[in-house]
Amino acid sequence: MNKLPIGETIRSAYEFTLGHLGTIIGLIWVPMVAIAVLQFLPYGLGDNTVMPDQNAAAAGAAALRSIAFTLLILLLYACVNVAVMRQALGLRKGPAMVYFTLGWTELRLAGAMLALGLIVTVLMIVLVVAVIAVSTAGAALANKALTAALAGAVVLAGLCVILVSVVRLAFLIVPVTVVENKISFERGWLLTRGNFWRISAVMFAVTLPIVLITSIALLILMGGELSALFAAAQTMTPEDFLKRYRTIIDSHIPVILGINLIAAPFSLGLTLGAAAFGYKTLSATPAQTA
Repeated sequence: MNKLPIGETIRSAYEFTLGHLGTIIGLIWVPMVAIAVLQFLPYGLGDNTVMPDQNAAAAGAAALRSIAFTLLILLLYACVNVAVMRQALGLRKGPAMVYFTLGWTELRLAGAMLALGLIVTVLMIVLVVAVIAVSTAGAALANKALTAALAGAVVLAGLCVILVSVVRLAFLIVPVTVVENKISFERGWLLTRGNFWRISAVMFAVTLPIVLITSIALLILMGGELSALFAAAQTMTPEDFLKRYRTIIDSHIPVILGINLIAAPFSLGLTLGAAAFGYKTLSATPAQTA
C-alpha cells in the first residue's frame, strides 16, 4: 500500500498548472465557453421564472430542457477533464490553441461522473431514511433529548461515511478512466486505501486559493446587495427572502459565469494535476525492502 506524499503532490499540482497554464487554457476554452452558454440558457429562455402551479406545460418543458442541458454540461466537463488529465499524465505533448475531442474515453468518464452522482444521491437517501427511522423509534421512548441525540449521531456518522466515500471514489476517477480505459470505482477505492487524510490535505491546499479568490470576487460583486438583504431578513417571510436572494443572483449570472470561466484553468489544473500525480504514485509497484 503506497502513501501519497502531501507536499510533493501539492508542489506537482502547482508546477503543472503554472507551467502549462497556456496549454490548459487552449485545451478547455471551447468546451468551457459552451458550458457557460448552456448554464445561461435557462435564464435567457426564462425557464428559471416558470412556476409549475401557474403553467404546468411550460414547467414540464423547462424541466426537460434542464435535464438535457445538465447532461450536455456533464459530457463537456468530461471532455475538459480528459484533455487536461492526458496533459498532466504526459499522454499528450505540446501546446494547444484550440482543442476539442469526443470519444469513448470522454463518454466513459461522463458515465463515471454520472454514476458517482447517483452513488452520492443513494447515500444521502439512505441517511435521510436512517434519520427518519431513528426519530420514529425514538419518539416511542417519549424522550426528546435522547431522540435528538440519536438522530444527531446518525447524521454525523452518515455525513462522515459520505465524505470518506466521495473523497476516495472521486480523487482518482479521472486518471483511472483515462489510463485504464474503464469505469472502476473499485480500482480507485483500493488505490486510495489508507490515504483519506492525505488526499483531503492535498485537495484542501489546491482548492483553497481558488475558492478564496472567487469568493472575494463574488463578495465584491454582490456584497452590498446581500448585506442589505440579510439586514432586512427579519422583516421578510422565508418565501420573500428566498425570492429576493434568487433575484440578486439571477441579475449577476453573466458576471458569475465569467468569473467561473477565468477560474477554470487554475481549478482544473490544480485538482487534475494533483490527481495525476496521485495516480502515478499510488498505482506504482511498491519498492521491495531487503
